[in-house]
Amino acid sequence: MKAIWRWVLLIGGGLVAAAMIGAGVLAYLVSRIDVRSEVEHAIESGTGRQVTISGDVGVSYWPVLGLHAAGITLANVEGGRATSFIAAEDLHVGVEIGPLFNRQVVVRQLVLQQPRIALEVDAQGRPNWVLAPVRRPGSPPPPTTTHQPSLDMAHTTLREVSISNGEVNFFDARRGAGWVIGDVDIRTALTGLDQPMQVRGSLRYADQPMRVDMEIGRPGAMLRGELTPLKLDIDSALLTSEFQGQTVAASGEVAGAMSARGPSLRRLAAWLGAPIQGGVGFEGFAVSGHMQAGGGAFSFSNAGFALDRLSGRGDFVLSEHAGKPYLSGRLEMFDFDLNPYIAGRAPPPASPDDVAAAASVAPQPQPAAAVAPRSEIATIEAPPRALDVQTAPEASPLNFTGLKAFNADIELVTAAVLVQHMRVDRSRLNLVLNDGYLAATLHDISLYGGSGHGRFEVDAREPDVRMVQDVAFSNLDARTFLSDAINFPNIEGRAELALNLRTQGRTQSELINALDGSTHLEVVSGTLHGVDLGGVATTIRNALRGELIAPQAVSPFQGLSATFLISDGVLASHDISFNTQDLRMPGIGVVDLTQRRLDLRLAPRSPRGGLVFPFSIRGPWTHLGYNADLGGGAQREIQARVRTVEAASRASNPAR
Repeated sequence: MKAIWRWVLLIGGGLVAAAMIGAGVLAYLVSRIDVRSEVEHAIESGTGRQVTISGDVGVSYWPVLGLHAAGITLANVEGGRATSFIAAEDLHVGVEIGPLFNRQVVVRQLVLQQPRIALEVDAQGRPNWVLAPVRRPGSPPPPTTTHQPSLDMAHTTLREVSISNGEVNFFDARRGAGWVIGDVDIRTALTGLDQPMQVRGSLRYADQPMRVDMEIGRPGAMLRGELTPLKLDIDSALLTSEFQGQTVAASGEVAGAMSARGPSLRRLAAWLGAPIQGGVGFEGFAVSGHMQAGGGAFSFSNAGFALDRLSGRGDFVLSEHAGKPYLSGRLEMFDFDLNPYIAGRAPPPASPDDVAAAASVAPQPQPAAAVAPRSEIATIEAPPRALDVQTAPEASPLNFTGLKAFNADIELVTAAVLVQHMRVDRSRLNLVLNDGYLAATLHDISLYGGSGHGRFEVDAREPDVRMVQDVAFSNLDARTFLSDAINFPNIEGRAELALNLRTQGRTQSELINALDGSTHLEVVSGTLHGVDLGGVATTIRNALRGELIAPQAVSPFQGLSATFLISDGVLASHDISFNTQDLRMPGIGVVDLTQRRLDLRLAPRSPRGGLVFPFSIRGPWTHLGYNADLGGGAQREIQARVRTVEAASRASNPAR
């Protein structure tokens, strides 16, 4: 037994002695080599860039063959914006000794401490991160039909690569813009430049921490600026995103399937440097679909999206222009309520699950007959009507800041929409929004059983907002339409309505006082509620007794039509026509929106020769008076006013 132990000790001592001798020989050899120069030369040969090591260089021998270099920099491309492409405080490389005997390089650990990486794209679109080895004189040119890795990794394995407390900045000379990422702490491993590489870690962008999980399908292709598969998951307080597709490293473009969601689009836009100015809402959001990103723009195709309680799908591009989000493309919107954005009141929040579900499922728009009733899509009390004949106009400034939140040029197809108290069942329009100027061309609108088309503009670039409206509607349900539009439910029937209006101002009152243009209304086979005009025409003396003027009184008619010219908020017409089965009632009238007053004179004629009385309806809307006008005094006063308003309206628009 003692002999065995003696042999074991002798063999062990011999091995230790041999290791010490080997280490001593290695130390002697290393001491005879300029390690700094050899390392610099090796990296320069592999990357084609000049390398400088300004700090100490050291070598370790056990348990791994290691190298330490301080103050190492890799030069940028010629003419680059930054001095160096990579600059690191410390570089540690540890290589396992055993595999070296089989001509295998196994890097146990590669650590970059406090690296600063400067990514750039020049004005011609050339990136600075494409690396190429140095060609020695007389060496054959690289093959043109196949792509080889710039760095020979055929026999190299990186078991762990880590970057600690790093910084990455990017600048695109084509756009004159860039970004900076700090606190970069990531871990990865690499078995070959044509094998997938997993990257996990954390970073900080604009004071927001993020977790990153990425898979680069072919790292060598990325270094060469070629197409490579890419998976990327991002998790942060403002954005959670998953992407699977491919990227061209030379241009920075990516394309593939993407989904993203977050609690606030407003805060996300500000974080990304394109804040949404003014308005309300723009909070919970989600989007999913095929995305292509490059040149500062995100292009989505067949995408579902949700924002606040709005949802839809479409093909669109989201980019940034002059520091503001810019949206273009084609959108199909499902049932939604515009009132929160018009009234400047925050819309009720939607749960994150509801937002994500709306973006991922995005059902097709329903036909008008199947659309939910208004009460089911209304989410907030409607703001005041632009014109309410029952109440005095508001004097407080109107809020149009939402028109300055972003810019857009889109084709929009909608299902049910609530605008103030009005409901649109379906619509198709082209919309341009530019720094507070909105122009919309209405190709086809379905509402109140009828249809419409035309154009309107809202120019909120100055404190005095300018509005232009040129629209025509046909076959409308007059009672519900006029009730929702101007709070006047007294006319029942099918209506044709044309509006050509212009106005400007800061308040509802100012907009009404400046109203100019023309309008034409025609209603067939209807009923006028609140008064029996036929009875008034034949028994004018009894009209004020309440028998003919009461909520339950009605005037059935075959036709009602009028064309009004408008100037400074006053409407005037000389061709009013109100026809019942027994009477024809031509008339003239003035509707003063500024004073909320009506002056109307009707001259009934009976085709049967019965006795009728011309009469006037005059006074404030809340207290109208009915009087006979056999002497024509009311006719002369109203006619003079009609001529004055019509002359002023024509003078402001000579083409009329």
